[in-house]
Amino acid sequence: MKQTYHSNATTNVHIRCEIKTSNLPMNQLAAKYNVSENTVLKWKDREEFHDRSSRPHTIYYSLAEIEQEVIKSVRRSAWLPLEEITEVVQQLNPSASRSAVYRTLRVAGLNTVPQQQREKAKKFKAYEPGYLHVDVTYLPKLDGVKQYLFVAIDRATRLLFYWIYDAKTADNTKDFMQRCKTFFPFTITHILTDNGLEFTNALLVSKKGERCTKPSKMDEFCKAENIDHRLTKPGTPKTNGMVERANGIIKSNTILREHYACKDEMNTHLMKFLVFYLLYRRHGSLKKELGVKTPFEAVEKWFEIKPEIFLQKPLEFKNKILLLNEQTKPKQDCLTQQPCET
Repeated sequence: MKQTYHSNATTNVHIRCEIKTSNLPMNQLAAKYNVSENTVLKWKDREEFHDRSSRPHTIYYSLAEIEQEVIKSVRRSAWLPLEEITEVVQQLNPSASRSAVYRTLRVAGLNTVPQQQREKAKKFKAYEPGYLHVDVTYLPKLDGVKQYLFVAIDRATRLLFYWIYDAKTADNTKDFMQRCKTFFPFTITHILTDNGLEFTNALLVSKKGERCTKPSKMDEFCKAENIDHRLTKPGTPKTNGMVERANGIIKSNTILREHYACKDEMNTHLMKFLVFYLLYRRHGSLKKELGVKTPFEAVEKWFEIKPEIFLQKPLEFKNKILLLNEQTKPKQDCLTQQPCET
């Protein structure tokens, strides 16, 4: 019968049997077979001569049982990418690593997405950089004053930009879009928003039941910049799911982890995360679509493919990203943070 040995084995069954039955001292046996005395002692004490499994009797995992169950449950229910599952688990355990999450999926046989689920996955229509998903989300109150985060994410590159405002108004929307125009390194061609009054007057109805025909500040901006402003179907937030997901990523890495003494401190931390997100945070979807890891790498890739749609070279844009923190100078005294509404 053919014997299978460990890759580093220095003896075979025949030698082990000779060691077991020999009356020579251990040092002489070690010299004879060119092994250590510990190896001689091991086979002297053994009754069988095949290699045993080197797997430990007890395996200790860095994740708790409940965290492993959350990982498996999230994977089976939505088949989210590894990076997104890691973010979910890190809300329970900030020290949870990507590799620990992957090991859990592998042990459970969930490390690869079934072909049936891949076919079910909905794919975005292919767009070049310039298609922005825009939304507004709540931030923690500071001394009873509400704070809002206006968020924009590009569909093709996953470039993200956001800005804090103290009101959810049409004027602030126009200001935010001007900032987006200045920030993004390419021409903005499309904008997708929900039907909030800060974005559109489409749902406004007069007492006579007539719909408002006056363009919103967003519509005026888009018309002036030749941008196609599209609206989601009312009551369907999943239609704008890319920016909804971005909102969750921002919160889970900032306001849900830290307690801020003032608005400036919160703003500074948000901007630091934005720099990290743009330059270093990996995206599984970008790897599949473009073969790159980060949003900035996606910009470099698209610049190679279609440089004519860009207003800035990637290096100039990178310098702009690194200067984001310089735009958040202290403007007010510290206020007390209250829990976020969402």
